Amino acid sequence: MKNIGIAINPSKDCQNTILNMVISNIKKVFNVENINVYDSFEVKKLDLSMIDLLIVLGGDGTLLGVARDLDENFEAPILGVNIGNLGFLSSTEISDLDCALRKLKLGEYKIHDRMMLNCEVDGKEYKNELKALNEVVVARGTLSRMVKFKIFVDGKFYSTFKGDGIIVSTPTGSTAYSFSAGGPFIHPDLEVITITPICPHTNSMYTVVLKGDSVIKIVSENLNEKVYLTLDGQKAIEIEDKSSITIKKKEKSIKLLLFNDYDYFKVIRKKVLNNSKECDGDEF
Repeated sequence: MKNIGIAINPSKDCQNTILNMVISNIKKVFNVENINVYDSFEVKKLDLSMIDLLIVLGGDGTLLGVARDLDENFEAPILGVNIGNLGFLSSTEISDLDCALRKLKLGEYKIHDRMMLNCEVDGKEYKNELKALNEVVVARGTLSRMVKFKIFVDGKFYSTFKGDGIIVSTPTGSTAYSFSAGGPFIHPDLEVITITPICPHTNSMYTVVLKGDSVIKIVSENLNEKVYLTLDGQKAIEIEDKSSITIKKKEKSIKLLLFNDYDYFKVIRKKVLNNSKECDGDEF
């Protein structure tokens, strides 16, 4: 790898202490030609076409933001290094960077494709294409009353319910908001989409798991209440009454670099279920 990019959340390393350490360690392991440093909030404006690897320094929020902002032609894998709190999406912790770089040099890793969602809102005054790595949420405002949602899948009517909102999630996002709302864990290597209601008024709506190429259409009847479309819990826009929201798999996935010893279930236990107790194998 000759050209390495580093996207860092500046709010998590105000003095560049971590950044300088990472650059120094990379130079010790790799004979790199270029190490380019980027503000994670400015990725959308940059040409990253020449990069062989993009290292993202931050937490889950930083990686989610970078994944959404990357240009459509970006091909390089992303190596997430957690310097934040949870770091569920990261490949390694900053404390394990030296070991991670050695494994990287030895080729002890795999590139995993992670599906993303494409979202289109067709309202009277707003029309745009938006994307998400974790989930698309349509939900009422803080002080609003319940909203009525109509859901269609591949052009066929699925359900109507009243509640606080609805979550359309990728497998990557199944451990985030969807899980908090009662949705299932979905292994990230699968290509499926889940629809999970948020506080439905009745028991007429449950989580459903759909094939990855399903096209989901949501119509919200706001009744003069504020309703918002939120992407990965970060970007939000207000939705007009009876707007049509279409969500489907994005044609192009992002590539995450994960090491060969990555254990999805260990990460689930440690960072989601808060249960780090290890099984020694004697129970099986």
